[in-house]
Amino acid sequence: MKRKIIFGLMFFLIGFLSACQNPTPTVPTQTQPTQTFVQTTPTQIKQTRTRPLNVIFDDDGSPDGTTALLYLLSDPSASVKAVVISHGETTPKTYIQHMGRMLEDFGIIGIPLGEGQEKALIPGEDFPEWLRQAGDNFWGFPIPNAKKSYPVQNAASMMVSLLNDAPESIAIFVSGSCTDLAQALRLDPSIRDHISTIYIMGGAVYISGNLKDFSANPENVSAEWNMYIDPLAASEVFVSGIPIVLVPLDATNQVEIARRNTSIWRGGGKIADFAADIYDMLLGNSSVSKFAIWDVMTSAIMTHPELCNTVPLHLKVITDQGNTYGQTMVMTNEVPNVQVCLEPDKLGIILNLETVFVNIK
Repeated sequence: MKRKIIFGLMFFLIGFLSACQNPTPTVPTQTQPTQTFVQTTPTQIKQTRTRPLNVIFDDDGSPDGTTALLYLLSDPSASVKAVVISHGETTPKTYIQHMGRMLEDFGIIGIPLGEGQEKALIPGEDFPEWLRQAGDNFWGFPIPNAKKSYPVQNAASMMVSLLNDAPESIAIFVSGSCTDLAQALRLDPSIRDHISTIYIMGGAVYISGNLKDFSANPENVSAEWNMYIDPLAASEVFVSGIPIVLVPLDATNQVEIARRNTSIWRGGGKIADFAADIYDMLLGNSSVSKFAIWDVMTSAIMTHPELCNTVPLHLKVITDQGNTYGQTMVMTNEVPNVQVCLEPDKLGIILNLETVFVNIK
């Protein structure tokens, strides 16, 4: 890693790493419901899938989310039909240009780019400005094609058009806020018929959230950032009737990688090398440090559902202001609306990442 990148990101890493450590569970354990979930399950998806999964990718410009996109571009089980950047860790209009530049640098052209709106449906607390600035600067990495601009579309409108025009259903991958997907559903509720499944990295079901250090509301120990950044949008998506697979902190806190893992990724070529660069930046210089892989493990579970057996739950996203704002609360007496990954195949996920990154040149 170049010295200027390390120094430029040192302040970012201190805050980022401290905020993303596994939280100590303080949310009371809740009894899981036993109702039958009648929507499409990951196992059924796996059994019926004969072609690559068509995917609209929606992230907020995070390092891990960018790595998830690199994974999907490398996995022959996925076909990325659009890239959307929502509000969150970066400014959408800035980071979507980074995505266009990165894709062209990899020789990938023709994937539509969507610019999400700048604020939540009901604007609330945003990520700290210093973190957003780090993201807008592409996390300190050299920006390819830095002087070139790429055509972008309004994210919600683009989703509506792509879904309505698609010859077959499309899966939605969300590893940031649900804002733009909720806006798309408001524009045209019928698009739900063209969405096979929504895969979301977010929420904290039976454990504490992760607002610590970043939030001005430290009393809120229940919410996870992707939900907290726009609870109303998440709530509207959860009640849409579309099949949802949620990978919450309960699962992502269980899977970590170290530099020995990223060193294996580097056998796969340019895309895999950049995925390793991103995680090496997050890991720092220590050979023993470990770091969670929130978004990228969610992308692996999306394309390989056998990596996590899911549990049917009814989750309500709390939209009332207060110390539970943004919490994903289990409603034990209601019909399940979400398939939730709680016990991921930890070794299987790590091996899957190595296989996908190494085998794709």
